[in-house]
Amino acid sequence: MRAADTFRFLTVGTSARLVRNLWDRIAARARYPISHLVHPTYDRSSWDEKTSSNKIYFFRDDMRACMPPPDRDLLESLERKDVPTIHNMIMGDRVVSKLRYEDALAYGTFLARRLIEIYREIKPSVVIGDFDALHSSLALAVARQLNIPWFALHFTTIPSGQVAFCANLSPASTVLLEPERRQDLRGRAQEVLRNFETGKARAPAYLPPELLSPAFMFTHVPSQLRSVLQVLRRRKLRAHRKYSDYRNSYRLSSLFQEAYRLRKNLLNIGRQKDLLLTPPPDMRYAFFGLHMQPESSIDVFAYFFSNQFRIIELIARSLPPTHALLVKLHKSDVPNYSPAYLARLSQFPSVRVVAPHSDALQFIRKADLVVGIQGTIGLEAALLGKPVIMFGDSPIKVFPNVATFGKAIDLPALVRVKLAEEKPERSKIVESFANYLAPFYAASGNDWSIVPSDSEIDGYAHAFKLLERHLVEERAVDCN
Repeated sequence: MRAADTFRFLTVGTSARLVRNLWDRIAARARYPISHLVHPTYDRSSWDEKTSSNKIYFFRDDMRACMPPPDRDLLESLERKDVPTIHNMIMGDRVVSKLRYEDALAYGTFLARRLIEIYREIKPSVVIGDFDALHSSLALAVARQLNIPWFALHFTTIPSGQVAFCANLSPASTVLLEPERRQDLRGRAQEVLRNFETGKARAPAYLPPELLSPAFMFTHVPSQLRSVLQVLRRRKLRAHRKYSDYRNSYRLSSLFQEAYRLRKNLLNIGRQKDLLLTPPPDMRYAFFGLHMQPESSIDVFAYFFSNQFRIIELIARSLPPTHALLVKLHKSDVPNYSPAYLARLSQFPSVRVVAPHSDALQFIRKADLVVGIQGTIGLEAALLGKPVIMFGDSPIKVFPNVATFGKAIDLPALVRVKLAEEKPERSKIVESFANYLAPFYAASGNDWSIVPSDSEIDGYAHAFKLLERHLVEERAVDCN
């Protein structure tokens, strides 16, 4: 019997769109049995049975199911070295973090028990999870406790359309399925680096938008109208949906207040264009890009560094007076930047604020130092040979010009070392980039509004075959 005949996949937390457009197609192409424990926003009555011919499970068969009393001993038993603490799981969930603490623990207890029940029933060979929300973190924790391999897909932005498997909730945990690829990818790494240096390859997240264009101003209108309709339709279930659906955790009046707040902040940013830096200034500076929050790249990947004001303060305190700290606003989070938020940024020594619509790459090219928590800015700076300090556990630490954060008291000395650092030889950057790319395989991007092509599904199937081989070989070693 082939290994694949008994190699059973279970996805956790996926949507109907991904079941239909991604997971069932990969399973069919690779001939894997697959089941789905779908996102907690679904119950049996809200799921279209025609979506999938594979087995579908729900966290709550009926959305009106009551939560159990918190089981603190159960939740504590799930904490281990490579799993976030329960408190970090709660704080990294954009919905659950807003609940009363006892409600959050009750929901965590419910999720953990349901995951244990489903894992024991299905006995999956592999669990494929995600990085967002409490149910995703607990899916990893329960898998670890039951000794079931768990992975999540991770995508790189340079080049786009590449996927790897992460073994825990850190992008630095990508699994190297073929160690020999590192040498084979040197030519590919050199080509991508050349395209990046010449502007032919760009990270999509940093293509600057036109800040006050009508399209940008009204981007959120359709989703907010959908929120209003959902609140009206599901009003009777609001007490039950509050655990997993942020739209239904708001009262109708709160939705209108939120819409007003976002547009007011957006207009305020437009009025302050003269106070925000657009082209890089003629001065020496370190560069830091704000993350959008809530967002897995900071609230899950780097949860101990999710207080961005604290990070900016640490950097500002550590820089010499010869350098300013330029803080770039995130272009996708513009409506959340209130006047009070901008004033708070400017309170730190030497901090200047960079306009959200400015081109981050221009600022990176002129920076003496780039500091990041996670994200593409660090990778772009590393490829350009800039000195980089990363606070989170980042996969770009393979580059010779990248240092990771240690103790806060040591940061000023690390900053001085990095400011005096020589640019590494280009061959070293190419070699490091090849190492960075080695876990990634051609597939698709992670914009799921675009349906992956058949050839992209073939790429996923190939990657999963390699993952299967990797796990079979690991199991054989463990048995010996």
